[in-house]
Amino acid sequence: MENIDIQKLKTGLEKEHGREFTMEEATQAKWDIEKFVNIFMEFADEEIRRKNKLIENPNGFLFDRQGRCSICHDYAEEGNLWFDKYGLKCMNCQKAINEKIIPASIAINEDSWYSKYELQKYFNIRGAYLSKCIKHSILKNRIVQNENGKVHFQIFLIKDNKGVLPPKKYLKSRIVKVMRKGVECFTTEFWYEYIDLNLFTELLGKYKILWCLHETFAKEIDTSRFYWNKTNPIFGFKFSNGTNEEEPPPEEEFETVK
Repeated sequence: MENIDIQKLKTGLEKEHGREFTMEEATQAKWDIEKFVNIFMEFADEEIRRKNKLIENPNGFLFDRQGRCSICHDYAEEGNLWFDKYGLKCMNCQKAINEKIIPASIAINEDSWYSKYELQKYFNIRGAYLSKCIKHSILKNRIVQNENGKVHFQIFLIKDNKGVLPPKKYLKSRIVKVMRKGVECFTTEFWYEYIDLNLFTELLGKYKILWCLHETFAKEIDTSRFYWNKTNPIFGFKFSNGTNEEEPPPEEEFETVK
């Protein structure tokens, strides 16, 4: 890639963020840009390789490298992944697709369904209470089994739970600045920590899952929270009124707590 002019980068960062940047910060940003470009180029080369092979095998093919399933997000070794127009899936999820237990489209549309983890993250529904909701048909799930017939992954399609589960777009988290142990840092604030009453009533009040919240949120919320000390300027993240509705960028320094 063409060599980046640090002074021009420094000037651009200062204009974008409205503050002065040191040469050390600009140099770090230059290194990060180069690193991200190299990663992107490797990713692009791999995507081209996959797409070319898909042209030769339009119905899909057994993937010849290890990778992460786009549905359950588990890593699988070479020979245990399938690639087609819906992306990369482990053989457990692909088998469930072949047997029409789950639709293939969920591999490229995560907004159309919730995982078991997401029900815990967004609504603090977990364990015995989740089982109760399924048993009493408050929630309808689809089960992906492993090769031994055990539960590999649970999926809660929004179309199966119409009027119960809201669209994920209403449950956005945001980034806030907080003081932790006397140091200013950043963390993610979940929708139920900042949402206003009007939004709750107008957008979320009609979904039946919220009837459960007085019980689930009365229990300890067991979602991991990340704290990080600095943001990377090349992402252009701004914290208007201390918030941002995007997911946090990769950080060099962070701490995870329950």
